[in-house]
Amino acid sequence: MVSEAKKQLTADERRPRWLRPATLAAALLASLLIPLVLSTFNTFLATEILILALFSVSFNMLLGYTGMVSFGQAGYYGLGAYAAGLFVVRMGLPMPVAFVLAPLVAAAGAALVGAIAVRRAHAYFIMLTLAFGQIVYAIALSWSSVTGGDNGLLGVRPIDLLRGPTNYYYFTLVVVVVCLFAMHRLVNSPFGSGLKAIRENPLRAEAIGINVFLHRWIIFIVAGFFSGVAGALLAFFQRSIFPDAAFYPKSFDPLITTVLGGVGNFFGPVVGSIVLVLLERIVVRFTEHWLLVVGGLVIVVVIGFSRGITGFDIFRFFWRR
Repeated sequence: MVSEAKKQLTADERRPRWLRPATLAAALLASLLIPLVLSTFNTFLATEILILALFSVSFNMLLGYTGMVSFGQAGYYGLGAYAAGLFVVRMGLPMPVAFVLAPLVAAAGAALVGAIAVRRAHAYFIMLTLAFGQIVYAIALSWSSVTGGDNGLLGVRPIDLLRGPTNYYYFTLVVVVVCLFAMHRLVNSPFGSGLKAIRENPLRAEAIGINVFLHRWIIFIVAGFFSGVAGALLAFFQRSIFPDAAFYPKSFDPLITTVLGGVGNFFGPVVGSIVLVLLERIVVRFTEHWLLVVGGLVIVVVIGFSRGITGFDIFRFFWRR
């Protein structure tokens, strides 16, 4: 432990203070240039990556910072998507109003489920979150008069200003950057320190005065809220929403990206999202069984690199936790 701490201190001393802000600025600049230098298809692809990255980082607040494994995050993702769609299509609300209200619906669902689920641990917590996700999926699939059922909810159009792929990409980029900034501030606040203490040892955290239930409940709601934001972005991006957005396999997407990028590393899921989406697009050109390749990659990362892709020395130099 002492040796590892000394290595970390040495690496931090070698890293110039300006390097991480400069790298973030370069990444943001590259993101701004994507629609200008790449094709429309690649702009769509970049939008998809941004939405998945937001969904994944919100999941990482549960897994990486609090130690809670939720298999039901697709439920809040789907709630945000369907709420946005229903507000626009069924209730006739303007897109900006629907977009603001949709994550609140997802957060309300998370608050209800979290009040019960976070009192449980391990397998019981996993099963409760999974059950909720399946309830949302079942409602979306069977209540066809409202949700469109298997045919989906169509006509979820954004405002005229955002109907072009370039404008919607920039809108998504702004929303994702703001959300990532808010989540980063949260996990690096005193509240975030409490989450990390709970992750390491809930009993000791409670012994020193941390309200374990309240911390877990709040972060569960926050994760549900930002999952709802990602879902709302998806609904207006696709101009439609289908039940599979809330189906349980969707909950594995943020899990895979988080494991690939690095559990507990804030920017790990962002890197994992880029790898997953690009890997899918490349592999499907050669075989439809691209999930086999992804599964093999996850196994290699888990066995050989416990800290994920961002655990490599070159990434740790830039993104030390």
